[in-house]
Amino acid sequence: MFRFIIAATLLTLLSACSMQVYKLNIQQGNIVTQEMLDDLQPGMDKRQVAYIMGNPVLKDTFSSRHWDYLYRQERRADHVKQYHIRVHFDLAQKYSHFEGELAASADNKAKAEL
Repeated sequence: MFRFIIAATLLTLLSACSMQVYKLNIQQGNIVTQEMLDDLQPGMDKRQVAYIMGNPVLKDTFSSRHWDYLYRQERRADHVKQYHIRVHFDLAQKYSHFEGELAASADNKAKAEL
């Protein structure tokens, strides 16, 4: 009986070693699309920019002249997407321009490889 318990325990432990642990996709930050960036027009106030882009992840407490939109998505240990868009405002607190670029999607990468 004791041998049976040891064998069952060892069999269970060995089968558990071959199982893969499911890991969630992790998404952090703001999802920004090219269409959102195309909708931004110079001279928009902050309320209009927030309506199009959503609230930024980072607002600099020392300067209200820019907002930062960050996004990172990971699937297991593989890094999938990451970008940083900085939206700038002039002295009158009106939208002037943005810096940064969006990460290429998997579809765009596949098309570029063809």
